[in-house]
Amino acid sequence: MNNKKQQVQVLLGLALMGGVMVAAPVQAGGFSTPTYGAQGWGRAFGGGSLFKNDPSSAYNNPAAMAFVEHNVAQFTVDYARIKIKYKGEANNYLGNPVTNTPVTDEGFPGSDATLNNNDGGEGGFTAWLPTGFMVMPLGDRFAFGLSQVVPQGMRSTWDSDSKLRDFAVDTKIETVGLTGSLSFKVNDEFSIGGGVIVQHSKGFVSQNIDLLAAASNSQSELLGGIDFPAGVGGALMRVKVDNISAGWFTGIVWKPTPQDTLGLNYHAKIKNKMTGKYNIYADQFSYNLMTQPSPFGGSGTLVEEAYPGLKLFPDGAHASTQLDIPATAAFDWVHQFNDRFTLGASVAWTQWSSFKDLTLKSGDITIVSIPYNYKDTWMYSVGGDFRATDELTLRAGVALDQTPTRNSTRDPRIPDGDRTFLSLGAGYEVKAIKGLSLDVAYSHQFVQEVKLKTKNVDRLGGASLDGKAESSGDVVSVSATYAF
Repeated sequence: MNNKKQQVQVLLGLALMGGVMVAAPVQAGGFSTPTYGAQGWGRAFGGGSLFKNDPSSAYNNPAAMAFVEHNVAQFTVDYARIKIKYKGEANNYLGNPVTNTPVTDEGFPGSDATLNNNDGGEGGFTAWLPTGFMVMPLGDRFAFGLSQVVPQGMRSTWDSDSKLRDFAVDTKIETVGLTGSLSFKVNDEFSIGGGVIVQHSKGFVSQNIDLLAAASNSQSELLGGIDFPAGVGGALMRVKVDNISAGWFTGIVWKPTPQDTLGLNYHAKIKNKMTGKYNIYADQFSYNLMTQPSPFGGSGTLVEEAYPGLKLFPDGAHASTQLDIPATAAFDWVHQFNDRFTLGASVAWTQWSSFKDLTLKSGDITIVSIPYNYKDTWMYSVGGDFRATDELTLRAGVALDQTPTRNSTRDPRIPDGDRTFLSLGAGYEVKAIKGLSLDVAYSHQFVQEVKLKTKNVDRLGGASLDGKAESSGDVVSVSATYAF
């Protein structure tokens, strides 16, 4: 810092950013939440954080902070609206059609469901997503950065009376991270950087459990060779877990010419074991199946006889699941054609193959394990800035994002397909307040229609789906950036 006034400005900026991060509610949707301000959204993330004085480099590529010319802080709010619609058939374990009928009795917790008469079901969500970044040069060679990001999250909600109820009702997983990073400018062309992230992950999932169908599908001979009817009784499992974990990230930046900037960044995989509690809200019939001796003999309940070693506690018990954050890497390039036009391109990789299954445990007991077997994905994006006037900058970009899901294991929780982002944006420098700029962006996601042809695991009733899911998304992003 050159003087005490600048030091005070930095401290005030840190205090303001800290207050925003604590106060702001955070929600995320989708697989990976892009960690950019409105400028990045307007370019469809092309060029990453390598554009001039972009504070999102504090997280995305800390090496780029070394080329930030002054202290800069940014606060962004994104509004997302995601629509999902299922069209097709659903069948119980016997192969009989499942219809959209209420799953709860009067007085049963969660009985606020309304009858859904559409072809299959409509899901989706709306969410607000705040993020914040701050970069502070420390002399000629070093720079320090802070950020609050939501790097991972997913959310979907289906009517609890729809034909999808044995596969999913509510799914909400979100990760909020606080980061600190440092960069070092080796020379005028090359820099390196790294950082750490401490994150809080929360998860909430719920779905119907067809206990009679599960028992018959698993151990029909043991239980008298009877095909129990499906859809009898109501049992809704709700699981709530969370965890605090830490990880690291790094990056390098090279400026081979005055007009070109190249960057490479890597965010390491983060181990994330989430713990909490599960409850099963059941009517009296289903409650007895989990607590009373089986009518077919044996020393245990119907559930225990069907699945030796499994015991369910409808009044609640400890729960845990391993939901690791996958590693990511990205290569970015930015070229400045002239004082008015700058173009960026990016290629990003996510190691989703590390996500094999979603397994819920209670102590040493495995309650259920749902296979996913995700595949690694690539995202390709290009976008740029056009400085129309000294105050006004226009932006546009397009991105192609692969889905990690597979046809064989895709389910209604995350009925994701390949996505295309089309984005537009604009920025305005407020002359009345020196250093302040305002940016806005709009991005629409065209999502590939995908098949949902899958069978549920036995422990959840063994129902099957044969249909398609249609999805789309809209995001509006607004940023305020202050350079001081």
